[in-house]
Amino acid sequence: MEKEIALQQKAHNQLKSFLAECGIKDARNRKILEIGFKTGLFLNECRKAGLISMGIEINREYCEKVKAAYPDLDILLYDGQTFPVLDESFDFAVSYQVPEHVTSIEHIFSECIRVLKPGGIMYHVCPNYFSFYEGHYKVIWLPFFNKALGRLYLKLLRRDTTNYKTFNLIKPKVVAKALKRQQNKIAVISMGRAEFINKFNKDQVEKVDQKLLRKILKLLLALPTIKKCVLELISRANLYYPITVIAMKN
Repeated sequence: MEKEIALQQKAHNQLKSFLAECGIKDARNRKILEIGFKTGLFLNECRKAGLISMGIEINREYCEKVKAAYPDLDILLYDGQTFPVLDESFDFAVSYQVPEHVTSIEHIFSECIRVLKPGGIMYHVCPNYFSFYEGHYKVIWLPFFNKALGRLYLKLLRRDTTNYKTFNLIKPKVVAKALKRQQNKIAVISMGRAEFINKFNKDQVEKVDQKLLRKILKLLLALPTIKKCVLELISRANLYYPITVIAMKN
């Protein structure tokens, strides 16, 4: 029960952050598409807030569970290729922890742009593998790790690397390159640097699962002057976590 409440609160916070970070003051009756909805909790929060929500998902089991839990939600099972929705039919397109699970983030961006109306916003949150944290395994990470070194490191920590084999190690430069290819179609608002600094507070630090990292961040919180310099350095060096892509369709 506690876990369910925590997940619902997380979905509520995700919607709150999405609206605030995109500068959306009134989203009622606007259409939002979630790519990879998994639990359906974010979609349900959107619906409760007055948005017209729809989700697509490649995992059949997730679709069946969400349909059983929230029969009124508009969801579709799809094949991971072209989104099964019409061109320019949504105001917003969002995803959470999806780009690291796909073979081409450029394809995700391109499809989001296709289904967005002019002036529509796409919003993607994903891990930064050029940071010091790995969110799936909740371990300290090193920015220079490539796929092979990361796998060896996880094995040394005695972690199951079955799922890791499929990960796309997303880094800011990779995201920036993919966005640049769409530069005539979108205006990039952010890649998460400002959002990382704005969210660096006591509540956010408490959510960090890795004990050693959480202790270091708590120490940083206690040193305001040093904190400001360190956060700026982390941000400029692309070491921030997570990556948050915010872009508006032209």
